Parts: sequence; C-alpha cells; structure tokens
Amino acid sequence: MNLKTKILIICLLFTCIQPVFADELKEGLEKRFEKEEKETDFIGQISDRITLSGAIELDYSYADDKDTSDNAINGSTSDLDIGIVELGLEAVLHDYVTANLLLKGEALDSDSDIFCDEAFVTIQKKGFPAYFVGGKRAQPFGSFESLFINDPVTQELYEINKTGATIGFTQNTMGLDISATVYKGETLIQRLSNAGYGFERDNSPGYQKTDDVSSYVFNILISPMDGLFFSAYFDSEPGDGERNTTLGGSVHWEIAKFIIDGEYIGALNREKHYTDDTEYKEAAWFASIGFQVIDPLIFSVRYEDFDDGKSGNQDEHMDHRYSFGVTYTLFKQDTFVCNLLGEYRKTEFEHEAGSSADRDLNEFFVRLSLEF
Repeated sequence: MNLKTKILIICLLFTCIQPVFADELKEGLEKRFEKEEKETDFIGQISDRITLSGAIELDYSYADDKDTSDNAINGSTSDLDIGIVELGLEAVLHDYVTANLLLKGEALDSDSDIFCDEAFVTIQKKGFPAYFVGGKRAQPFGSFESLFINDPVTQELYEINKTGATIGFTQNTMGLDISATVYKGETLIQRLSNAGYGFERDNSPGYQKTDDVSSYVFNILISPMDGLFFSAYFDSEPGDGERNTTLGGSVHWEIAKFIIDGEYIGALNREKHYTDDTEYKEAAWFASIGFQVIDPLIFSVRYEDFDDGKSGNQDEHMDHRYSFGVTYTLFKQDTFVCNLLGEYRKTEFEHEAGSSADRDLNEFFVRLSLEF
C-alpha cells in the first residue's frame, strides 16, 4: 500500500468518526453549561436570601480625673481601643421566617473574646398583623435613641439583653405595635445593681436568685404621623420577697432638620433592702435634640438625670450629666457609611458634706465608625 492510499484511508476514517466525536463534545458541553447554570442559580438564591452587615469602631477617650473618690488625686487618664467590632447575618429562610445572628467583640485590647450578642428568629406573614420573635436579643423594653458615642443613662441601667419569646400585633393605623415578652431570671434588677450608679441590691441571707421563666415585658408603640413615635413599656421580675416592677416611656420626633428624643424609666416597686428594711425606688431620664446643619453634619446636645431613691447625698452617685456631640459623615456609598464622631460629657455627682470626693468629671470622646 503506497503512501497516497494510506492518506486516503485515514481521511475517510476521520470523516466517518468526526460526527460521532462532535455529538459527544456537544452533549458534554451542554451538560457542563447546565450544571454551571444550576450552581449559579443556587449561589444567586443564597445571595438573595442572606444579607451580611457589620461595624468597626475605633475609640479614643479622655477623662480629667482617674479617681473621683478623692479630689486630691487629679491625674488624667486616656485610652485608645477598638470599641466594637460586629458581624451580622440576616437569612430569609422562608417567606414568613427570618433568622438573625450578630457576633460582637468589645474593647479588644483588653478582651479578645468574640461573643454572640444576638441570635433570634422572626415569624410573620406579610399583611398578617400577628408576629413571633424568639431568641437572644435586646428585648422590647426601652427605646434608647442616641446621636452620641455613649449610650444614654436609661440604656446603661435598664437594657434587657436576654433570651426571650415575644408575641406581637401590628396595625397600620397609627403604626400601632403591641407586644408581650417572657424571659427568665432577674436580668433588669441585676443590671441596675451592677451599673455603678449607686443602686445596689441588699438581699436577705441565703436568698437564691430565680432563674425560671417568670419575667415579662409589655410594650406598646404608636406613630400618629410620619417621624413621630411614642412608646410605653412595663417590666416585672421576681425579687427578694417582692416583684421588681419598672415602667418607662419615650418619644422620638424628626421634624425639619431636628431630631428630638426623650425617655423616662423608673421603679414602680422594688424589693426591700435587708439591712434597713427600706424600699428604694430609683428613676432615670434623658432629653436630647440634634440639628442637621448640612447633609453630612449633625450637632446634638443631651441632658441626663438619675435619682437613686435615697434621701440626702451619696458620694460618687451621679446626679445629672450633660453632653455635646457632633457627627460628620466622611464617606457614604450604598450600604457603607464612615462617620467621625466627637462628644464632650460632664457628670455632676452627689456630694456628702465634708467629703473629699470629686464633685464632677469631664470627659472627651472621639470615634471613627465604619458600618456596612
């Protein structure tokens, strides 16, 4: 067989086999494209159902006195730290079901622990007035609106971040939202006692704190017009011989370039102190106003007051406090915001006659905040 004959046979074989290979190649490519499309659709569905958010805050603080118990010690103190780092996730699991998770770290120079600040699920059908929220979160007691770096006194004393279960009812008329929440333990009264404002529990010997699901909150919110919100809330927890009950209310109003906030929370009933058999009913409130000078710039002022429920003056118990704040938005794009905040705060303390404790404390704070 000469060379020409061999070439002719090879060409004939290639011509016969080529359609078979072409069909197999085409079929293989189609399956591959179909698989990639399914993977792309799956990734797209996940992207549509999951939203990530987060924040990083760099904080600087300065105080003109590091020891308010002795006015002879006047050394100042300052700090620079990552105040907060947060990573949040919201997953739409169903048309009626949404899950939320928030991981958080605070003061990372001194505490490197990352903890779960929130983990809860919300069940609500669109257009249906009833809803359910269950899990760990800030329960619906208090509004705590703030334009400042530091939380208002009402939040420092009365926030309830605990696992709970809430059943609520919403109505479009006047933006009505009514809810009832149950949780366990003596969370509010213990936070109040640990806050360092002068209220302390004094329980009878052998008293065991309750850890049953016997605490509850009632909350009502109405919005009679755009930008105006009123809310009221009631909390009841078991205590030493008496239930500790607390009542609060707040207003939030955005009108023109002004942002106005006010909140009051105080004791209705308190367990008696074992030592003197006396009931001390504390209360705290604040009022603030912010003014948007131009689009990225807000100036604000706030006044706060605390009454420890005791007669006379006690050293280092806060009497009142006022703050001046400024917020400037450096960058903003889509969901990303970078703010620069400043705050001056002066705290006036109660002062016993003849005491050597300080009467006041001046503080200055700066924060660079990144949110996405």
